[in-house]
Amino acid sequence: MKKFLICLISTCAIAYTVWFMHFGELTTIEGALSKSGIVHPVYFTIWGILTFTALYSNVFSLYSKHVRKYRWKRLVIPLSAVAAIGMMLTLACRFGKEFGFEYYLHCAGSLAFSIITSVIVFTYYLLNCKRHWIYSAATIVIGLLLITDLVFLIICKQNALIEAVPILFALIAMPLTLIIDKEKDYASQKS
Repeated sequence: MKKFLICLISTCAIAYTVWFMHFGELTTIEGALSKSGIVHPVYFTIWGILTFTALYSNVFSLYSKHVRKYRWKRLVIPLSAVAAIGMMLTLACRFGKEFGFEYYLHCAGSLAFSIITSVIVFTYYLLNCKRHWIYSAATIVIGLLLITDLVFLIICKQNALIEAVPILFALIAMPLTLIIDKEKDYASQKS
């Protein structure tokens, strides 16, 4: 039942993200999810809450299933709290230099959420990469995706595509991992 609920929330988050992206252009800063959030603040808030809930229900489920060492859980919970604060700042503060200090809080929150979530997801797959070739492949794909996303962010600036691709990939990969991997084989015991 828990897997079904997590998969359902993830599917809703994927569908909502794709739908929310239609409000702006995919490849310009004017189409950034945060920019669309200025015009549609309620939809943006729903997107943020749904996305955070989907990502972190997957994270907690995967970590509790496959990573036994307590120190990793001690690290994931505080990082998740900081990511939650980052998402709250992203949703509460508007994006645009015309909003002054609010803009910088939005950017700081968005950056904190993105980086911390990326690190948590990548670390999970990295810790488990020796378990099965699927984990190794996912680790490589996630690493390449994050590096490519960073390069495009530097070159092209922020846009909906750059923001959404890593989120959508995580929202697809993590529930699939929950469904496919039925073993309870702790990665930390093999080290």
